[in-house]
Amino acid sequence: MKFSIIINTHNQEQYLKRAINSCLIQKIKSYEIIVADTSKKKNYEIRKKYKKYKKIKFLDLKAKYGLPERNQLYKILKGLRISKGKYLLLLDGDDYFSRTKLSIINNLLKKNIDFTFNQDRPILFNEYNKEEIKILKNKFYKNLKLFKFLVNKWPNVFGTSSITIKKDILNNFFKNVKPFKWKFLAIDILLVIYCNLFYKITNFGRNATYKSINKSNLGEKYMNCFSKKYWIRRSEQHEYYLSLNKKQEFKGFDYYLTKLLIHLIK
Repeated sequence: MKFSIIINTHNQEQYLKRAINSCLIQKIKSYEIIVADTSKKKNYEIRKKYKKYKKIKFLDLKAKYGLPERNQLYKILKGLRISKGKYLLLLDGDDYFSRTKLSIINNLLKKNIDFTFNQDRPILFNEYNKEEIKILKNKFYKNLKLFKFLVNKWPNVFGTSSITIKKDILNNFFKNVKPFKWKFLAIDILLVIYCNLFYKITNFGRNATYKSINKSNLGEKYMNCFSKKYWIRRSEQHEYYLSLNKKQEFKGFDYYLTKLLIHLIK
């Protein structure tokens, strides 16, 4: 089997059917769908609806951790362990794919393009007015040497649902990085930093993923730079990067600013 799609979901019943349907309409046939679900109220009606599809597996899980970032990791790890595909596509339960998502990836593989870790550039979809907002783009300053020196070397992050990764690399990630150590870092930033250091990141594909904007978005609580949570998570990102990158180098003014603010907050 070539592809495994791992849908991680928690209390997203109003969006989950859309996510599953977006996987079922793919033109490529060699794939499976794994729904890792920690919802408090199990989606039995949804499971009954899709019972006839042999390519769908439901994992009935209990939330193991008190933090959503860790539970997201946990669900993806459980999906990884039963997956059969060589390449894994991650999908949050409130997001969805375009019908050409797998075709785009498959065509690139046929051209022997290095497809170790890819983030396509998703379309933001506003759930409040049901409108597409924009396509996420690369932030040009991320590639500037001065920015990397003064601020940080973290690459662009487009969200969990934009990620396609080789199965063996995701296995190495869980084995070597110990990602559950980090309280506030979601799998997208963990994987992007890890793969940028040790593998190759590509950004093939546009309009292949739709990223939902709604009140329950996992990263929403970290968006306000005037909040304590914003700086705590930023501090964790610095520490995570340094734990992987053993080179002796200048840490950047952003690192010292973050540490100073964390000290003042405490």
